[in-house]
Amino acid sequence: MNPWVDAAFYAVLGFLFGVLAERTTYCIVVATHQVMGVKYSKVYEMILVGVAVSSLLTGLLVASGLVPAVDAYFKVPGAGWYTLLGSFVFGFGIMLGQGCMVGMLWKAGQGYLVNWLEIAGMIVGTVIFAFPVFDGLNLNWWWHHDTSLSIMNGAPRNYVPNLLDGLLSLRAAAALTGVIFFAGIMAAALWLRHNRLAWTGGERGKIWSSPYLLGTVFGLFMVASFVFLAGRGFNYLGVTTPVGLLGEYLTAPFGGVLGSASMPSNWFQTVGIASVFTFFILMILSGAMVSAIWRGTFSIRLPARNTNAAAEMAIAFLGGVILAIGARMAQGCSVGGFWSGLAALSLFGLVFTLGFIPGTIAGYYAYVAMSSAAASRVKTIRQLSSIELKVGSVDVSGLVAAVLWSVVLGAVGLELRAFNSALRVHMSPAAVSQWSTVMEVAAVAVLLLAVVGWLRRGSAGAPR
Repeated sequence: MNPWVDAAFYAVLGFLFGVLAERTTYCIVVATHQVMGVKYSKVYEMILVGVAVSSLLTGLLVASGLVPAVDAYFKVPGAGWYTLLGSFVFGFGIMLGQGCMVGMLWKAGQGYLVNWLEIAGMIVGTVIFAFPVFDGLNLNWWWHHDTSLSIMNGAPRNYVPNLLDGLLSLRAAAALTGVIFFAGIMAAALWLRHNRLAWTGGERGKIWSSPYLLGTVFGLFMVASFVFLAGRGFNYLGVTTPVGLLGEYLTAPFGGVLGSASMPSNWFQTVGIASVFTFFILMILSGAMVSAIWRGTFSIRLPARNTNAAAEMAIAFLGGVILAIGARMAQGCSVGGFWSGLAALSLFGLVFTLGFIPGTIAGYYAYVAMSSAAASRVKTIRQLSSIELKVGSVDVSGLVAAVLWSVVLGAVGLELRAFNSALRVHMSPAAVSQWSTVMEVAAVAVLLLAVVGWLRRGSAGAPR
């Protein structure tokens, strides 16, 4: 298959994912705050349903023979002490950062400044991980060796159905494991639903806003990726690696190509500068931004009025640094570890979940304590919750943001062409050329869609 087809597929998949995420507020951080604060679990239920449906369908696809069993695990990260520790650190970090990996992207697209700072922190955190942490903990060795404390990446024994060898055929084991994962995750979702309905007095909503319908749709995004890249690479969804690699695009114009062979040994030298998920993550943000502009929900958003704005932004940046280190250590995030790991029916996903959920709970309490302490130091209540960029009486914030973001997309495409040869992990010239072209076309398409959406709303701006 031509490289441009893969790029276009993930660009469209990411754009649609971003639109849906922005409209449904898909974010584990939002979900955790709701559950811990007011026992409202609709968003968490939606997320869990997406994971459950993905687990069931990937198991059934292997059971039916449509996707070979080896394809379900040969690109999946292994599991070890680093997974447990890293997932806890990651979960803690996203709560400080105020956005999980999906939430960070769509909230940045909707105009939240704290999440742009979270992204910046994540880029810095990836660089910190890549040099002292990666080599200091000898992680590349741990990831590729079986020991009493680790299962190496791609190992067959990481795939739970393989553990049933001798009791069932592999296809039957895949089906059974998929059903068990589905039932366990759905049980958690239904328990949350029971508590939510008891708290809200039996809340009922429209069928199209049901977390069970929306969660199923999110699950189909994962399954689409699983089928599309079957036999050709990591076919689950991933987010943190391409976000972390944005640091290379930022430093390359200044001669500091982090993944070049001339650099000291570091994590950037182990992965290519781009993958299909580069298109996925950039277009999640793009889809969210275009959706927000079309709906009139885009604005340059400051932290809430009753908070210490400077402290909130500093906490978000710190959270980005922490979550990046945790995600890279664990080799996954809320998408690549929790969701993809469980959809892969892997021990990796189970171990990641064991660290991740407690990490989010600890991070919730840490964030509340830090935010409350900082807010108590504010002597006057800030009146502004957003910043408007006006030309005359017309708010052009969304239009300006779309133009700037389109320039970023185009620049990524141009840079990809420029410094591939300097990297230790090279891409083929054909892939570089085609992927760059797709990114440049995407930049123009995003800008046109944003302009049409802005004009369609009569330049009214976002509701306040």
